Amino acid sequence: MERVALPDGQSCSYRIQTSDRSRKIRLRLSAAEGLIVILPENTVLSREELEQLIRAKARWITRHLQRFDQLRRTACETETITLPRSITLPSINEHWELHYATLNHTARYSNSSTPQVTIMGQGQLQVTGQIDHPRDAALALRAWIRSKANTVLPKWLGTLARELHLPFSRVTIRDQHTRWGSCTGNGRISLNCKLLFLPRAWVRYVLLHELCHTRIMNHGPHFWNLLSRYEPQARQIRTEMRMAWRKLPDWLRTRPKSME
Repeated sequence: MERVALPDGQSCSYRIQTSDRSRKIRLRLSAAEGLIVILPENTVLSREELEQLIRAKARWITRHLQRFDQLRRTACETETITLPRSITLPSINEHWELHYATLNHTARYSNSSTPQVTIMGQGQLQVTGQIDHPRDAALALRAWIRSKANTVLPKWLGTLARELHLPFSRVTIRDQHTRWGSCTGNGRISLNCKLLFLPRAWVRYVLLHELCHTRIMNHGPHFWNLLSRYEPQARQIRTEMRMAWRKLPDWLRTRPKSME
């Protein structure tokens, strides 16, 4: 994710997403995903042009960020989030120890007060910022998980697609609430970043499941025959994954259920 300075002295992180449905450039802002700049397909903008576009909406962005902050603070009063001391990602065999750095009183009100996650070294992560609000720190960790998934899952999917001759048109990594993965009729695959917390065999099954949908969009007998050709234990894994959300740490607070 990139970060842009706003005219009022604050700063905001953002990421770019392309859409073949959009006819114009749009900004989408949410508490879970932050600011997303949605570009029509084949639109190319320089970073300076993007940030100029964002700064033009600074008042709108600031107003919503303040509202999100208030909602998070209110939620923290009624729901306790215990921040993890470590993160284990079985699908890629990684373990990360977490370190939390509390800001001093002056820095607490600076532009850098929003929690950020940085890599300190091999297997070491540091969360800095206003971490006395656990929900904010948890959101920063979710953003890091999504970024990590973006570096791993598309490559894994691409390798399987080439090996099995099951091409797809595009892959998107999301922090989904109800799906482990999905595939559209034109071969666009979406994968849940929380897959990193599942066993490697289960993640492979999800990737194969969506790749098979590039051939067969339904869940009929022909689909399961195709999937079983690449994963003989497909039906067994499918049954096991009905409770896969239990593999997720509590601070993620969501329970993905299925695939499309």
